Amino acid sequence: MSIVAAFMVPHPPMIVPDVGRGSEKQIEKTIRAYEKVAEEIAALRPETIIISSPHSIMYADYFHISPGSSASGSLSDFNAPNVKFNVAYDEELVNLLVGKAKALHFPAGTLGEKRRELDHGTMVTLWFILKKKASIIAIHSPAATYFPNFISQS
Repeated sequence: MSIVAAFMVPHPPMIVPDVGRGSEKQIEKTIRAYEKVAEEIAALRPETIIISSPHSIMYADYFHISPGSSASGSLSDFNAPNVKFNVAYDEELVNLLVGKAKALHFPAGTLGEKRRELDHGTMVTLWFILKKKASIIAIHSPAATYFPNFISQS
């Protein structure tokens, strides 16, 4: 398995039409750029997509990787309860990452999750990726604001 691409994208909830209700037209260039990224991801046909969001669990001294087999969420906090996501995690990759981190004495793992729900940074990204029929998101690793979204493939 190797990283084949990385992308950094913004995640303003208003970019999703059910949230923006027309105001998303103010950021049309951002929408077009996001759609281009989603097309590139779809063309790569990734096995796993790792999404890092600054709006999920973060620790100053620990890289948190979401545990479990799946997670879900909606944009109901932004008055769009019909925009829902249910994603499966790549548990094999999670275990591999946790094992490698432990072997390297790198502070990372699946401990410390407080909420099982997907955050809006992840869901906005999912909205674009899934609408282009890219591969299913398999792992969500919210850790730090500065980590891009990585695309990996065997």
